[in-house]
Amino acid sequence: MNIIASLYFQVPRRLRFFIIFAILIIAAYLFFYLLAANSNVKKVPDEFLKARQEASLIALDIISFSNQTANNISKISELDKEAKYEDALNLIAQEIDHNRQAREGAIKLSAQLEKMAKNISGIEPPEAAQIALQAVGSETALISRLISYNDYLIQLLEVLRQKFSEEKNINGRIVELVGKINEESKTINDLDKNFNQLMAEFDKLR
Repeated sequence: MNIIASLYFQVPRRLRFFIIFAILIIAAYLFFYLLAANSNVKKVPDEFLKARQEASLIALDIISFSNQTANNISKISELDKEAKYEDALNLIAQEIDHNRQAREGAIKLSAQLEKMAKNISGIEPPEAAQIALQAVGSETALISRLISYNDYLIQLLEVLRQKFSEEKNINGRIVELVGKINEESKTINDLDKNFNQLMAEFDKLR
């Protein structure tokens, strides 16, 4: 089994378990705060603020990797047209490393979101807590889409490797996967923007 196929089957399962865990926590806290009365008290646990800062930085790195990948896929396409297959394969090798770093980032991000979720019960007023819940939910959805993004990317890199090293005519599959990757990339960017917008609203209430 080549290295690309091996990476494909190593997508961390614990990220999927985290998403389920986070959804349950969010649902429970949301129910609690919808029932809670309004309060003039303003309080945010330090653990929440620290985790929020770390999550924002990690998400920024993930978005950066996503943008770099989009640029490199375009370069690979140009190298393909110019029949510079060795250069294209070298760029694919770089993207394999980017993919690994993005997966590691997703694990780190999930850990920070878990800390944020666990500390939402200590946030006052309830309106601020509800916005924090929405923000955590948005960034949790980002992780889910990142898993799909990485899956499609690994498939694309394998297809490109086959094309360049085995001279297979699989352009239709390449176009399909590039379209899916671009769609996931846009959604990831949108979810992160939503997280930042919600956190800006959160700051106004605390």
